[in-house]
Amino acid sequence: MNKPDEVTISIWVLVIPALAILLGIGWFASPRDINNRPLLLLPDVKAVEEYRRLANHWRDELRLVDGEIALILAGNTSDLFSQSRQAQNTLEHNLRIIQEIDRHDAPATLIGLQEELKLVSQSYLESSRLALRWLSLPDQANHDKAQNKLVESRNMLIDMEASQWLEKRSP
Repeated sequence: MNKPDEVTISIWVLVIPALAILLGIGWFASPRDINNRPLLLLPDVKAVEEYRRLANHWRDELRLVDGEIALILAGNTSDLFSQSRQAQNTLEHNLRIIQEIDRHDAPATLIGLQEELKLVSQSYLESSRLALRWLSLPDQANHDKAQNKLVESRNMLIDMEASQWLEKRSP
């Protein structure tokens, strides 16, 4: 039996608080659906959620590229060196986005979203290229081509953002 100076602690005294802590962490760290219910992260659900997170990141990056190109086209051609350097940086930024999209395989459910991301990013790449062309040959026709391609790219991005797979952002 127990000796007078021994204290015995039941295993349940340790297991129950540990279980409560783990459940609490799981509850707060789990991703949520539209109704704020936790999602069960099965491998396919996890893959979709991860790709959705990446797609939202790429969408935000394409928004930045859009602003960078618009800034280049809005500028005058008095400081061609700094503008061409900025345009080159924008082109490289867009190339990195395209490479990231190509590097990540989309789950079967999101193949259409991946294709749309590729089309939009390639359209912005063409817009960047036309902005560089305008800077190397600064005439109104080249500026108009670049501006029209930017508007076309922007419309493609807006259409892509209508996808229910992407988080809605307020403008």
